[in-house]
Amino acid sequence: MQKWEYLVVPLQEAGGLRKSGDMTPDRLNELGSEGWEAVGLTLKKGDLVAWPVVLLKRPVD
Repeated sequence: MQKWEYLVVPLQEAGGLRKSGDMTPDRLNELGSEGWEAVGLTLKKGDLVAWPVVLLKRPVD
């Protein structure tokens, strides 16, 4: 059975609020070259706001 590892990366800007992380197309391409595949987009809820995050996965040997 294939095993996976997962990574959740916040988008750089959401609703004018800056969050940690540097998710740009270039960064996504860099992660892709490391074997990561973007498989989803969701909202991560904080105390007062929610911001989008990219869900990535890659196979584990």
